This record gives sequence, structure tokens and C-alpha cells, in this order.
Amino acid sequence: MQTTRAETIDGKRDIEMKGAPDVPPPTVTLAPIYPYEAPRQFASDLWQIRGSLSIPVLPRYMTVYRLPDGKLLLYSVIAMHDEGMRALEALGTPAIMVMPHDRHQMDAPFYKQRYPELRVLAPAPSSARRVRVDADLDALTALGICAYPLPGATYHEVILELPIDGGVALCTCELLGNALSTRGFLGLLMKLLGPPGGGFGVNRAVRWREVDDRNEVRRWLRGLAERTDIKMILLGHGAAVTANIPAALRRAAEES
Repeated sequence: MQTTRAETIDGKRDIEMKGAPDVPPPTVTLAPIYPYEAPRQFASDLWQIRGSLSIPVLPRYMTVYRLPDGKLLLYSVIAMHDEGMRALEALGTPAIMVMPHDRHQMDAPFYKQRYPELRVLAPAPSSARRVRVDADLDALTALGICAYPLPGATYHEVILELPIDGGVALCTCELLGNALSTRGFLGLLMKLLGPPGGGFGVNRAVRWREVDDRNEVRRWLRGLAERTDIKMILLGHGAAVTANIPAALRRAAEES
């Protein structure tokens, strides 16, 4: 029988899995735990957890969706201390982890270590990831979830359309942002790299680095703006958009 011990050393967490006495235990070094907040509910089965990084002005958001069987789908995971993980587990048992982006993998090993049975989904499963991918996004179709890679972009950013009362919640990772008003040098940097004019839109830095077909991105955004079933937009970096969604998407399309 194995036991798990977690220690904090110089801001990093070392996890040791102890097996038979004559077998050296493997060590996995995970990223540090940054400050985070309690889950915020957006719909009956939908929450987000706001976290942070080493740059405090750049928030990151983890989306938590409760499936029809009561288990949880996790998107853009954020490692938390035991109290935070218990609050998550009070919502349901984590069962699926969607890798939201090729660069957004920092805390995926933490979740796979805590939940060994966690099923990991991502586009192009054979691509290198920090954890082994079990299947592609087609596995979500049976759960009534529309999932696809962002059109016109690289890095396999995953878009989720999560069923909620009256429509869907559009869940994105990095292309779309909602810039906060921040003063000083970091605030200026966010304005230069974030959406044009501030607020909601396509992040400039992501467009420069990841978009290889701007016309395809515009078509996707304009198509979303024509829909009436999108009730909210949940972002990987920025506050959720819950009002005037068609207008916000049209503006994002024109500025992309």
C-alpha cells in the first residue's frame, strides 16, 4: 500500500510516492501554489476559481463544471492547498481534466497526482504534454458538450460550450481577455499586450504569437455574435462576460 507525503521546500512542492522499502521512491517536483479565491458560482452546475501567478496583476481562472452524473469536469486547473481542494471536492468528484492550451499545463501534474483516475482530454493526444492524454475532445460529445480547438490559431487552445439553463457558457483560455484597470508600468504593459482599448477582446500578445489565420478567427467571432444561446463567456485570464455578449463579440472580431 502506498502513502503520499507533501512538503514545501523553497516555494516548491515535492511529492514522494513511497512503495516497497527496496525501491527508491520517485520524486515529482510541482509548481508552487499561488494565492487563489473561493469558487464563484455562475450557474447551477458551473463555477470559476480565480487564481494568480508570480505576476499578481495577471489573474488566471479555473472553470469547474458539474456533469449530469455529479462528477466534475475541470478546465485550466489551479493547484490549491488542502482547504481549497476540499472546497472543490464538495462540489463533486473530479473526473475529467481538459488541457486548455499547450502552454497552460503548469498544475496538471498536481491534479493527476491527487486524482490518479482523472481522465485527461486534449486535441492531438499524441502531442507532448506534462501529463499523459487519454483521449481527444470527441469524448465530450456523449456528455452533451461541444468542444473544439480554436479556429485559426496554434497551441491547441480548447473552446468549450457548456450547457447551462437557457443556453451555453462559452469557455475559452487565452485568445480572449478582459483587461483590468491597473496603474503603473504593469498596467501599461497589460494595455499594450491585452485587448485593444482595454476591456474585453482579443489579446494582442496572443494574436501576434498564436494566430496564424486572422480571417478565420474573425469568422469564428462573428459567427458567435450571431447566436442567441451564449449566456456568458468564461475566460482564462480576465473577468467573465455576462452582459451584452453579441456586442462584445462583434467588437472583438473587428479589433482582431
